[in-house]
Order: sequence, then structure tokens, then C-alpha cells
Amino acid sequence: MFGIALKSLRSKWRDYIVLFVGLIISAAIFYMFSAMANNKAFLESNSIVSQISIIFVIGEILLGIITFVYLNFANAFLLRLRQSDYGLMSMLGASKKQISSLLLRETLSIGVIATIIGIIVGFALTSLSSSYLIKLLGVELTHWQSISIKSVVITLVFFTVLFLLNGLYNQRRLRKQDTLTLLLANKQVNQPKVHAKVDLLFGLIGLALLIGSYALMPKVASIGMAGFVLILILNVWGTYWFISRTLKMITNGMRQSSFSMRGLRSFINGQLSFRLPDYQRMLSSIAIMFALALGAMSVGQGYYRMLPKLAESSYSMTAVYDTDKVKTDNLKDVTWQQTYHYVKKGQTVYFNGAEFNQNKLPARVPEKNGSSMQTKWLTGDYIRKTPGSEYTLEGIANQLLNQSYGAKVVVTQNQSKMPANTPVQSLQLVKVADMLANEKALAHNANIEEKVNNTKVEFAAGSYAGYQQTKGIFGGIEFMGVFLGIGFLAMLAATLMFKTLSGVADDKQRYRILSMIGTSNKQITQTVATDLGILFGIPMIIGVLDVIFGLKMFAPLMAGEKNIYLGFGPSLVGILVLYLIYYILTVWMYRRLIKN
Repeated sequence: MFGIALKSLRSKWRDYIVLFVGLIISAAIFYMFSAMANNKAFLESNSIVSQISIIFVIGEILLGIITFVYLNFANAFLLRLRQSDYGLMSMLGASKKQISSLLLRETLSIGVIATIIGIIVGFALTSLSSSYLIKLLGVELTHWQSISIKSVVITLVFFTVLFLLNGLYNQRRLRKQDTLTLLLANKQVNQPKVHAKVDLLFGLIGLALLIGSYALMPKVASIGMAGFVLILILNVWGTYWFISRTLKMITNGMRQSSFSMRGLRSFINGQLSFRLPDYQRMLSSIAIMFALALGAMSVGQGYYRMLPKLAESSYSMTAVYDTDKVKTDNLKDVTWQQTYHYVKKGQTVYFNGAEFNQNKLPARVPEKNGSSMQTKWLTGDYIRKTPGSEYTLEGIANQLLNQSYGAKVVVTQNQSKMPANTPVQSLQLVKVADMLANEKALAHNANIEEKVNNTKVEFAAGSYAGYQQTKGIFGGIEFMGVFLGIGFLAMLAATLMFKTLSGVADDKQRYRILSMIGTSNKQITQTVATDLGILFGIPMIIGVLDVIFGLKMFAPLMAGEKNIYLGFGPSLVGILVLYLIYYILTVWMYRRLIKN
């Protein structure tokens, strides 16, 4: 019996390669996130990375969830593909228990082999990803390790458990089916029933649900959490009903149209009519997951790209230097620069208010409505009389004390009111017109500041320090978004590819009839490309629309709608390229199989 199973597996190696590729990519990315999250020396020696370690853990969890969903789809397709083989084994005398045991061993063997290969690929991926992470974070990384025994064990155990659960679930499904059902599994064709009026009604409802979710997405800030839940419900059900009902309504309506009667369009329309009942759940899931993959990449890249503007709008100055070793003549387009004096005593920093009267201090203060901050030029007298106006000085004082918070600020009337017998020190405040144009010079000056005063970037004041801090956090989010997007899409596209190729046996007869009535090979190839292009295009178009409208929900978090699409273009190009590769590969394999 094992020999029969092995021979059957060899005959379907192309189908299993599709499953293998998705699993290898998933295991490799999962291992990479685990290796980063469990490398204590790496996290402790890189302060910025330590702030984003939770991101890698979240990435592992999300990837684990989508992998579980992917395995449910893939193993269900594999089970259907091999049901006739199991039926033959049953006729030859194998018991359900023996067949179920064989199924479990097959599932675990495939999973363990794919996971081991994925871990090996993960070694290389972890090594190569360091340069990408360095670019995103803008810092040199130390104690980077590509090989982690702990992460190898975690990845192997996690995926083995997933395959064990899926294997047990498939065993349960197999035991419920009799021998005849197994033998005829690939011979059954579901003829779609047409109910013109009902299909029209539910088709319009599905379209309305999807449009309704898109209409509510920009208003999520005003309708609150309950509205967000409503949007999710409308979008998920709208997607499912659009694919299962609205597209059915469209295909039924096109059957008698003159457009459908030209060329082989009627055949393509018939193919879609037959596929939709079997594909509707999978296409709905892929559309939603496609949107999640594209959305994760778009939001991550969008936040990362808007950081310079956000940092410059959040701080009234670019940098603060507490040493005369820093020369600001290397900065271009300096719009404002001033030197002030201060005295440190314990946790309190004293500033000479007379200097602020003479040269006003640009400070961030709340607007009248209290909802946002604005830059205002303040005198020392104003700061002393107005509680809360010393916010900017508190940030500077924390830098002078080399701490993140807790500094107290006192603005004296003049220098004579400052503490006696304490050295008076000076500091430089500078603002440039374009922070990114001065990034190299600002980094050079920050290094000098750190060497002289041991001032860490997380304690420094000014837009450049704020940019470096948030760059680490959102750089990690983009890093996770890119690799999660790749992992999501690889598994989902592989699922659609796998499902399509598993139905070649039924489609082969239809295409053979086309060939017998005189259809050329070129026309058949074009028909295949169109037929599969519709299947791949349905979830892609819905997913792209979900993201286009869904990104509007992030407008309050991204400083307005003008920033929400900053990462959408590059993410869309990357996603479409990968998706197109899977589509072309599917067309090539499908065309090759129907020829045989």
C-alpha cells in the first residue's frame, strides 16, 4: 500500500511543488522573524531594534494564522486530488484506519520536509535581510545571527503541529466518505442552477454590501469602533456575495448578449459559470487576504515615507547641541540658529529668561482648540507666566540630563537669578529648511554629540532625533509589512494556482472538444490565458479596491488624506509583479497539462 501511495505521489509531483513553494516561503519568513525576536544579544546591543522586537513577534503570529488557513485550503485540495487513489486502496482491501494512517504520514512527511528546506532558506533570507533592515533603520546592527538553534526548534515544532492538526482534520473527513464516493470524486460535476430573478436580487444585494463598506470606510473616525466592526462585516459578506451572487448575475446576463457570442467568449463565460460555485469561498478569502497583504505593505511604507515631514512638523527645531565641538557650518539652508545658556542642578535645568526676551525661542504649544500643536515664538516672560509653554524646554532639558523624561525646567528672570556656584553652560539650537538634504551632516553632528556627552538618540531633542527614533519603529513595521505581504501573497496565489491545476482533468475534455472543432493552438492558449486571467483578476481587483478605500481609515493616523497613499504605489507594483509571476506560471503549467 505504501508503494502505491508513493507512486501516486510521484505522478502528482507538480501539484505538490505548488504546495511546497508556499510552505518553504512561509517557513523561511517565520524563521527569520523568530531569529530576530529571540536574539537577545542583538536586541540588547541595538537600542532602536529593542523597541521594535514586539513587531517581529506580531509578524510570527500573523504569519502563523495565515499559514494555518493556507494549509486548510491546500490540504483539502490535495485530499480531493487523491480521493480516487484512496478509493482504489479501499477496493484492494485497505481499511479506513490504514488509509487514514497513510494520509497522516503523507501530510506530516510533506510538512516536515518543506519546513526543513524553509529553515535552510531562512538562514540565507535572515542573512540577506540585514542589509535591508540597516537601510530602513539607518543604524549599524551588531550581534546579527543568521543561524539560531532556538528559532530552528520553534519553527520546526510550530509547523509540525500545524501539519499534525491538518492531518487529523483530513483523517476525520476521509473516514466519513464511502469507497464509491472516493472513487468518483474527480468525476462529479456540479451543474450550476440558474434562477434569474433570485440571482438578480442577491447579485444587487452583494454589490450594495460591498459599495456600502467602501462608502463607510472614510468615515470610520466619526462612527467609532462599532462602525469599524460594521465595515468589516459588510466588506466580508459583500465580497462573498459579490463573487457568489453578483458575478453569477453578470455571467447569466452575458449568455445571450452579442458580446458573449463573439469568438470563444461564450466558452469562457461557461467556464466561469461552472467554476464560481466551487471557487466562491476560496476567491472571497483570497480577495480579503490580498487586501491584507497589499494593505500591510502600503501602510508600512506609507508611515515610513511620511516620517521626515511628520518629524519636521512635530518639532520647532532640527537639532540641539550641547558642545562647542559641533560646528554647524556643514549644514545647508539654515533658517534659524541661536545659542542659549543654562545651569544644571540635580534634575532641574535653569534657563536665562532674559536671553529668550532678546532672542525668542521657537516652541511647540497647544492650539486654542487643544487638538493639535503649533509653533510659537516665546519670550522668557511669557514662558514664566504661562504654564505648559515650557514643553519644548523640557525636551531639551531631558537631553542635557541624558534621560528620556523627568527633567524639571525653571526659566529665571535673568542670569543673576540662576543658581550660584554652578557652572553656566551653553547650547546651540538650529533649524534647517530640509532635514533629509542635511541627513549626512546631521548624522555626523549627532555622532560628535554622542561621543562628547554620551547623548543617545532616544534622549535627544529636535526633529532629527525624533525622525531617527520613529524611523526605527516604523522601519520595523515596513520590514514586517513587506515580508508578511510576500508571505501572504505567495501562499494565497499558490492556493489559487493549486486549485486551478487540480481541476485540469475536467477542463481537459472541454479544451479537447475545442481542438476537435478546429480551434487553433494559439486560440486555445489565448482562451486559457483569458480564462485563468479572470480567476486571478477577480480577487486582485477586489483586493486593490479594498485597499484604495480602506487606506482612508488611516487618514487621522497619517496626518491627513494627502499622506495615505504614499506607500500604495510601490507596494502595488511589488505585489502585482509577484502575483503576475504566479499567474504566468499557472497558465504555462495548465496549458502543458491539457495538451497531455
